[in-house]
Amino acid sequence: MPNFSTGLVRSFMPLANRMPDTLLTQNENRRSANYQSNLWTHEFLQSLGKHLAVETLQERATKLQEKVRLKINRTDMEPRSLLEFIDDVQVQRLGLSYKFEEDINRALHRIVSTENFKDQTHKSLHETALFFRILRQHGFHVSQDVFKSFQDEEGKFKADVSEDVQGLLSLYEASYLAFEEESLWEEANAFSRTHLMNLMKEGIEGELGQQVRHVLEGLPYHQSLHRLEARWYIDTWDKKESHNHDLLELAKLDFNTIQSLNQKELQEMSRWWRDIGLASKLNFVRDRLMESFFWAMGILPEPQFANCRKKLTEIAKLVTVLDDIYDVYGTLDELELFTDAVERWDVNTINTLPDYMILCFLALYNTVNAIAYDIFKDRGVKCLPYLKKAFCDMLKCFLKEAKWSINKVIPSFNEYLENAWISSSGGIFLIYSFFLTCQDQDITEQTLHSLTNYHELMRSLCTIFRLSNDLGTSTDEIERGETTNSVLCYLHETGVSEENAREYLRTLIDKAWKNINKYLVMDSTFPKSYVQVAINLARIAQCTYQYGDGFGRPDNKSKSRIESLLVHPVPVNEA
Repeated sequence: MPNFSTGLVRSFMPLANRMPDTLLTQNENRRSANYQSNLWTHEFLQSLGKHLAVETLQERATKLQEKVRLKINRTDMEPRSLLEFIDDVQVQRLGLSYKFEEDINRALHRIVSTENFKDQTHKSLHETALFFRILRQHGFHVSQDVFKSFQDEEGKFKADVSEDVQGLLSLYEASYLAFEEESLWEEANAFSRTHLMNLMKEGIEGELGQQVRHVLEGLPYHQSLHRLEARWYIDTWDKKESHNHDLLELAKLDFNTIQSLNQKELQEMSRWWRDIGLASKLNFVRDRLMESFFWAMGILPEPQFANCRKKLTEIAKLVTVLDDIYDVYGTLDELELFTDAVERWDVNTINTLPDYMILCFLALYNTVNAIAYDIFKDRGVKCLPYLKKAFCDMLKCFLKEAKWSINKVIPSFNEYLENAWISSSGGIFLIYSFFLTCQDQDITEQTLHSLTNYHELMRSLCTIFRLSNDLGTSTDEIERGETTNSVLCYLHETGVSEENAREYLRTLIDKAWKNINKYLVMDSTFPKSYVQVAINLARIAQCTYQYGDGFGRPDNKSKSRIESLLVHPVPVNEA
């Protein structure tokens, strides 16, 4: 591996205390994106979580956890009942699966090893789809052929399942675990969605109708942000009369415990962001600390990743600042100088930069070096060259897009996308997440080669990130006169309507998901634990841009989502 060099590690003191109030060049005609102001003040963030006694929550949760573990490990449960307990509105959907990973894997191996396993998968459409979805999600090889008994000779689904609401819902959810080469799933998805929508118009009562509406109006569970889904299911399940009280109470206690930990992390990050001074010195950048932490939490939601989450939040903030410099504020000459300075990774190059870029370069240089230093100090892993290269690759693509935009060039769609999946910044989050979370034995020459050359899995994830971003932000970007987004490039190249262009991008997102899904089952250079982390990048991207620009221009929907995870605890009944 390349030699390690720390540069100015730990020497970066808060610059906000010894610099002028502004570093912006005066009296110049600079572009502005007119970003809305920050929704979350430092004072508000520091006030969070003062009322929860975390120790008490953890004590009660530990006792309940053992009860749930005993149930998962029971050997006398029917496969359907066990799978529903593991996933269907219960352990996994309530956000508890990370506590029982080994127990769940043992239970699933127990199910597939039973002699009557094949018979179990053909009892009903719901059971078959449930088996398929959960087993494939957990890395088991399950063929699409298990659905043959529900199809006619032409491969169409039989009419007698068209009114089976639970079966259709399970089939619809299962269809999002498809591989690209499988022929069944386009028909399965269209069939289940069409009939569910028709049944909704006729009226599906009660809890099942609520669940169908939630899935059809949002994202399928496989592609959704699981912690948001956990909050929705906890709130919904709490209103049911027939539920497992121990399991629900555990979910509530666990949710509030993690929220309290996240609040402390967020407060630390808010102090870091205030001290580093970028928001106060550069008034053209998006001040989005809360949204950046939400993004990091989406990628690494489990409590054991607290330190990794904080470092990923720092990276997300720096990416945002650099994106605004290249996208809006910087001149072409300045951007070329800054790109060269980062590629050289030499503090002596700052003498060529304007003052506002010096601040950004030092913040980037010292933050990245500090992360590399901590990883090397704690684990002996020499990762700085890879961390630096991730930013270099992104900034080169930022620069190309800036040239297109400044020169009013609309590239071909393919030329744009080949550059844009890297400029999405997804590669940075994937590479940093790898070094922050993977075990030392997983860091091999083969995996490092895959990271450096952007493995197919990474490309697919970054493509989902980019296209989701463009679908959410293109309206504002077109109004600003920008020429580099996938919607505009496809419109310009094909002459189709904007809605048709958007529909085409959604088909590319679906194709990328099918490519990603195969890595749940097949072996790759990456450990399965990292594949799950990496998939979270696509989930948080689709969540953020599902209804518009939830990062740059967060609306009430975006705000309420963040509040549900980081501000408002779940009400817990007193024992």
